[in-house]
Amino acid sequence: MTGYSEPNRHLTSARKGDAEGVSGLQWSVFGWNLALLPAIGFGLSFLLTAFWAKKGAAWGLMDLPRERRVHDIPRPYTGGLAIFLAFSLTLLLTGGLNFPYLGPILIGGLVIFLLGLVDDKYDLSAGQKLVVQILVATFITGAGIRIGYLTNPFGEMVALGWKGYPLTIIWLVLTINVINIIDGLDGLAAGVSAIAGLSLLVIGLSLGQSAAVFLCAILVGVLLGFLPYNFCPARIFMGNSGAYFLGFMLGVISVMGALKLPTVLALVIPVFAMGIPFLDTLWAVWRRWRNGEQITRGDRYHIHHLLLTSGLGMKKSVLILYALSLLSGLASIFLSQATLRLGFLIVLVGIGLIFLCLYGLMSLQSAAREQEEEERRSW
Repeated sequence: MTGYSEPNRHLTSARKGDAEGVSGLQWSVFGWNLALLPAIGFGLSFLLTAFWAKKGAAWGLMDLPRERRVHDIPRPYTGGLAIFLAFSLTLLLTGGLNFPYLGPILIGGLVIFLLGLVDDKYDLSAGQKLVVQILVATFITGAGIRIGYLTNPFGEMVALGWKGYPLTIIWLVLTINVINIIDGLDGLAAGVSAIAGLSLLVIGLSLGQSAAVFLCAILVGVLLGFLPYNFCPARIFMGNSGAYFLGFMLGVISVMGALKLPTVLALVIPVFAMGIPFLDTLWAVWRRWRNGEQITRGDRYHIHHLLLTSGLGMKKSVLILYALSLLSGLASIFLSQATLRLGFLIVLVGIGLIFLCLYGLMSLQSAAREQEEEERRSW
């Protein structure tokens, strides 16, 4: 549960019978049909992405091929601008000025987007980025979007008090970065984020959290409008600006929705919704610590890199990670509805799968390093 209490009156459902007497369920959020919100986001995103793809190339805002990049042709990195503008405009047009926490969400999102844009251009240090991310997370937390309560194993709601502030800040900084970590293949970050957003939308519906549902619907629509230009072969990249913004929004939506679940597993549910980004982050931290390397040091051993090295190709690698994200998202939905005993069983199975994945990734990493050594010797 978060630090604000949102009335559920904005989220309503009405059963309507068609001509044949079959009942359907039509959702309304803040007076808007739930299907209309992603449609508006999709349209604006599709048009803005096409525009900024041309402008990015004309202005020389290009992501050039480098050591850790998998593309060999320069691509504009202005997709983040299209995503941010499409989301913000859709939210303003549909949610209006009275939308809950509109100011903090747009201001925080703008600062995070600008941080990524500057990073795309000048390659900021990890410390510089972390300072700004902490400041933005602190601003959001101070504005009232925070984890205020958790449920203990006995089913009792426990007020966190001041401890909710650092917990929320840590959560937001994590989510800002985990999406950026997986943004290495055409369409990967956008597709995985859309699946995570859809999972959080379903969870928000079950909770009756209208603001979280509203934001999810817009975000999913915006990402679907961006993907036609970003999926393999990509014509535009979202850049760090888009990846940071997506991570920020998924973190904020989680605090406003999934983390309100009255269950001891509340903290685990949004992690499952963003399963692949968190798994890749865990894998990156673990392998770098194990090898005595700096945690923030980049390399070519992320999950998507290893799948590419195994010979699957970019499109198949992305589709496999989509499928795994969908399974992880479904697990988060089941967790949100499961009994405590079943929930713990799902989490234990998930932990077992994580260790299995880490073992498999170690094998893929060894194979990748052997391939690199062979290539060096051939030179």
